[in-house]
Amino acid sequence: MKDWNKSFFIEIFLHGLVMGTINKLPGISGGLYAIIIGFYDHFMLSLKKIGLRNLLKNKSPKKFFLEINSFFLLTISLGMIVSYFTTSKILDYFLYNFQLQVWGCFFGLILGSVFLLIRKINKIDRTKSLIFFTSLTLGLVISFVEPMVENRNLIFIFFCGYISICGITIPGLSGSFLLIILGNYKLLLVDSVNNFYNLISNYLIGTNFTVSEILLHALITFFIGSVIGLITLSRFLSFISQKYPRHLNFMIIGFVIGTLPIVWPWNQVKKFENNSLLIENFNLIDLYTTLIILIVLFLMIFTEKYAPKKKIRTNR
Repeated sequence: MKDWNKSFFIEIFLHGLVMGTINKLPGISGGLYAIIIGFYDHFMLSLKKIGLRNLLKNKSPKKFFLEINSFFLLTISLGMIVSYFTTSKILDYFLYNFQLQVWGCFFGLILGSVFLLIRKINKIDRTKSLIFFTSLTLGLVISFVEPMVENRNLIFIFFCGYISICGITIPGLSGSFLLIILGNYKLLLVDSVNNFYNLISNYLIGTNFTVSEILLHALITFFIGSVIGLITLSRFLSFISQKYPRHLNFMIIGFVIGTLPIVWPWNQVKKFENNSLLIENFNLIDLYTTLIILIVLFLMIFTEKYAPKKKIRTNR
């Protein structure tokens, strides 16, 4: 097994860059990428060691930082943070100019993730069936009650950060998908990040971009929630994903299928009915979006089929 403590900075940083980018795409889990590359166990073990008890036990901060593999954690985190600023600008451009197609791409990714989870099923029993139908019912209830809209309340934003980190710790569950369900995907992963980018640009380059204090507070609160969620939930979620991986799969499958109406591209675009491009070329854009959904779905299935198989503890 590869010793990630001896890996070069640039290698770990690039993996963090890719992992951060993946975390912003609904339907793909950053934890799944970590498993494919081979550093998931190392990452989760490092997170588990973060805590006051470990710090007091080691007495020396240097020993504590060595035990939690701080070089690896900080480098992978730096890569993820940098990716947020690069991909957010790209997402912002495409969401503004090609909104329906982007949501079609997201929908294809989510469908693909469900299909891949279904392929892992090898045995169904009463407990798994109960978990599936319970999570499916919960998903349907969320889908057909009053849809959640953008919420800038800082307590709710903290909760969004806390819960969205599941995409890293639970392979197969997308944190970005959860943010869509909560109604704050664009606010937290696009608008607030771009706002911070504008702030940095104003200071370093001397540009005169408009900066919103509300969005800055939202980003900081989201970041704090994510960090606290990552540290506090890592032990519990890694235990669940390793001890009951099959049951967890049934829960994710049921919940995602139940909430598919929320991420249906045409439902998302209803929020922006004044988009003249959609009105003028409605039928043609419908066709393009359907093709995008099918292409993305095919690519996910193809990639999973021909990707190198790794023996990992979480799938036992």
